[in-house]
Amino acid sequence: MQDTNFQKLQAVFVDVFSAAPEDITPELQFGELPAWDSMGHMDLMVALETAFGIEITAETISALISVPAILQHIESKHA
Repeated sequence: MQDTNFQKLQAVFVDVFSAAPEDITPELQFGELPAWDSMGHMDLMVALETAFGIEITAETISALISVPAILQHIESKHA
């Protein structure tokens, strides 16, 4: 399941940030993509809610600052 979630997450990043798929790695951190700034982060959160059918609360937004953290959150919501 994790690989499928990563592939879907990678597609969301590519769409939101107009990034190349190879730039979206399993270790990617906030700020490592030029477009992943504070405004881009909010766009990403909205896209994640839509793509994965999850709710991301205000408290959670600040914790989801890396691909591993985002994947963990998605998997916790789908467990």
